[in-house]
Amino acid sequence: MSNSDYINIKSLVRKMIEGEIQINKPLMLTSKDRTDVEQLSFLTHIIKHNGVTKNTIFIFLNETLEVFNNQLLKLMKNKNVQTFIDNIKKEWSDTSDILFKKSLSENKITTIENILENINDLCIGFKDLNIKIESNNVTDILIEDELIDNMDIFIKSIKDFHESTDKINKEISEYEMILDNVNIKVLLDLSMKDKQIYLQYNDIESDDKIPENIHNIFLNYIFILNLIKKHLIYYKNVIEKIKEISKNMSDYTQKSKLSVKKSDKVFMTKEYEKGIEKYIDSLSD
Repeated sequence: MSNSDYINIKSLVRKMIEGEIQINKPLMLTSKDRTDVEQLSFLTHIIKHNGVTKNTIFIFLNETLEVFNNQLLKLMKNKNVQTFIDNIKKEWSDTSDILFKKSLSENKITTIENILENINDLCIGFKDLNIKIESNNVTDILIEDELIDNMDIFIKSIKDFHESTDKINKEISEYEMILDNVNIKVLLDLSMKDKQIYLQYNDIESDDKIPENIHNIFLNYIFILNLIKKHLIYYKNVIEKIKEISKNMSDYTQKSKLSVKKSDKVFMTKEYEKGIEKYIDSLSD
C-alpha cells in the first residue's frame, strides 16, 4: 500500500476530535486499486505512518489534548450541550470538571526523556571506571589518588542524577493527581449519549451545532486521557528502575573505593567519621 493511502496526522486528529472515528477501533485503510484492506490500530498508525516515535508520543498526546480541550470548550458554549452536561453531573452528584486542562510543555517532556537516557551514559561511565578498578595493581599513590577522584566524581554524578529524577518524579505525581481528579464518571456517561438524547432533553427537534457523533467525541477524549495516564505510569516505573540501577552502581563504587584505600589508615578514619556523621544526621531527620 502506498503512503498516499494512509491518513495524514492533521486529518487523523480532526477525525478523532470530531467523532468521525473511534480510536479504540482499527482504522480501515484501502489500497488504491481497492483490492486490499489493511487494519491498523490508532497508535500503530501514528507511529508507523505519522512520524510519531517512542520519544515523542507523549508530546503528541499533550498537543492532541490541547486541541481536544479547545474543541470541547467550543462545543460546551452551546447552551443545549452545556445544559445536558450539567444535568448528567447532577445525576452523578458530581459537579467537578470533565476537562483535563493541565499540560506539560514540550521542553519539560524532552527533559524527562533526556534524564531517562542519561542512565546509558552512567552505565558506560560505570563500566569504564570498573575496568580501571579491577586493573588497579599499582603502588603509585598519585595514580591511586586519581582513581579515587574518578570514583568520587562518579558517585557525585549519581547523586545529581537522583536529585534530577526526584524532581521529575514529583512533577509527574502532581500532574497525575490532577488527571485523577477529572470527572471520568460523567465523561463515561456522556460517551454513551448520542445527539438524539440531547435534543430530547432540551425538547427541540434539531440543533446543527451539536455533532452527530458527539458521544464518540467524549469517548475518544477518555481514551486520550487513559493513554496519558498509562504513559505517566511508564515514566514512573522507568524512573524507579533506573534509580535502583544507579544506586547499585553508586554502592558498588563506594565499596570499591574503600577496597582500593584499605591500607590508607588516614583515609579509612575519615570515611569512618563520615559514616558516623551520616548516621547522626539520619537520626535528626
